[in-house]
Amino acid sequence: MQFDDKALHHLEITYRAPEVVAQRRILLEAIAPRPGEQALDIGCGPGFVVEELARAVGPEGKVFALDNSESAIVMARQRCAALANVEFQRADATRLPYPDAHFDLVISTQVYEFIPEIQTALSELHRVLRPGGRAAIIDTDWHTILWHSRNPERMARVLKAWDEHLADPVLPRTLGARLRDVGFAVQQCKVIPYLDTEYKPEGYSYNMTRTVRRFVRDRQGISRQEAEAWSGEFQGLADDGAYFFCLNRYLFLAGKSEGGNRGAAKKNIDAKEF
Repeated sequence: MQFDDKALHHLEITYRAPEVVAQRRILLEAIAPRPGEQALDIGCGPGFVVEELARAVGPEGKVFALDNSESAIVMARQRCAALANVEFQRADATRLPYPDAHFDLVISTQVYEFIPEIQTALSELHRVLRPGGRAAIIDTDWHTILWHSRNPERMARVLKAWDEHLADPVLPRTLGARLRDVGFAVQQCKVIPYLDTEYKPEGYSYNMTRTVRRFVRDRQGISRQEAEAWSGEFQGLADDGAYFFCLNRYLFLAGKSEGGNRGAAKKNIDAKEF
């Protein structure tokens, strides 16, 4: 899935949905940033979380943010232009450009489900976190989606095609075990449900409809016309009081023990490289 300027602009609109705003509040409450801390946001996107983290750690702390999309970095940098304690960098989650044991806290939202080399990425997360540090990760189980349609066969094909937008559509089912494999202690797992019973422009599912429609065209035998018909059904369902959408995201809160580095990346990266 390509996050070009158009896609990121639409993503920014989606991130303003009440469900996503509530998710950011849950994430920040879980990670509990404190003044003076060093924080990292892996896959910062438009920068909403970065902005809130920077205010939480204050001028004595610092937030480092990375994304593999230059367009996302530009957008996030503009959002945080007034904050002096933020540093952005284009980089990949499988090779974090930071020294060992550098951060008090690390967060990542809707990133790891896109990464085929998931164990490498999680090992890198473990490597850059300080002993006693904490990590908060949110990813979606896309097979929990309940999206009412009067054409369930078409809906099933659309959702199957949508699975192709990432590496692991059900990552939360194995994420706890994967975190433990690289040396983390999983302290909490929390479900974050998204529920829409109205089809309204400010809602998450309303905006996701456009993203899904654009992606599934010419996949799984879905034509442009059929994709339009799929998305066009929802307004009629809403008019009849029959619209329903539900999806589960999962928050994992994990810690790094004071003495252990089990499973961390084997390659030591010299801090002088950065």
